[in-house]
Amino acid sequence: MKTFLRSVAPDDIRSGGSLDAARSEFHDRFDIPERRPPRLRVFVGLLAVLGVLSGMYALAASAETVEDLRGDIATGDALRAELTGIAAERAARLVALTSAEAQLAEVLSDRDALGDDQRRLAAEIEAATVNLERLAVETFITGGDTGSLEYLAAVGDANDVVWRRTLVRSHAGSSKIAIDRLRALRGLADSSVIETIEVATSLRFEIGVHERVLEGLADREAEILAVLPLAEAWDRAAIAIASGQYGIAPAEKWEKLRLCESTHDYQAISPSGLYRGAYQFDLPTWKTVGGTGDPALASPEEQDARARELYARRGPQPWPVCGRFLE
Repeated sequence: MKTFLRSVAPDDIRSGGSLDAARSEFHDRFDIPERRPPRLRVFVGLLAVLGVLSGMYALAASAETVEDLRGDIATGDALRAELTGIAAERAARLVALTSAEAQLAEVLSDRDALGDDQRRLAAEIEAATVNLERLAVETFITGGDTGSLEYLAAVGDANDVVWRRTLVRSHAGSSKIAIDRLRALRGLADSSVIETIEVATSLRFEIGVHERVLEGLADREAEILAVLPLAEAWDRAAIAIASGQYGIAPAEKWEKLRLCESTHDYQAISPSGLYRGAYQFDLPTWKTVGGTGDPALASPEEQDARARELYARRGPQPWPVCGRFLE
């Protein structure tokens, strides 16, 4: 080792070429495999890392897909399928409702054929039943061991507790009286009267269920019809983004465009009245992307969707001045 070191002159050590030669001689003399830095691999690795970092930067710069933009807005196909299901459910419910109403009318007609005493008893039994149901509901609301929120919220001190307990006992007493009266009335009625009452009660309950379901279907249908234009707007935008040459501009660019066009006012109208909404659509352009009515009256989400479609198809050109912010 010392001999080797002495064989290398100081001038050689300062020389890069001589140092490489000395290193090679050292590895050869002691039979040590020479390991040169894998410079090519390091270079390629650095390029790969830079590529990943640049890709991450580009992703962060756009960070948007059609799915991100439309959020939880369903597709038009999904909403139309739901409307079809609602129509089928409504038709079935209307048939069932009509049948139940016809059966109830028949039961009430049979009751009218009864004698005066039995008709009076039937009416009194039904009234007593309704009164008992009302008392049961009031007793539930006013406390007892139900632990209702209204009971807990109303109790502020010991006097309130005493008052509540008194009220519950009062309802319990009223309920016992109502039960005894109903039992006595039913004991006076013929079996045919009891049967008509039970059938009529069941049919009224069924009718009520059908009516509530139909109301719910109508509400849901109204919700779908309100959001359907927005869903269809995003459907169009998705197709345009997939097939157009401009794709999706990053959100911060759209913010700058809106600031330039309308100061972010989705109801903005130009002094001439020709350009409307956050993106200052004129009516012909608005119609080309599926819009109807006044762009300034459309929801912000719909305006966003139709502007995205317009950009995907034509780029920044539709905004001659402010379109530079999309580039």
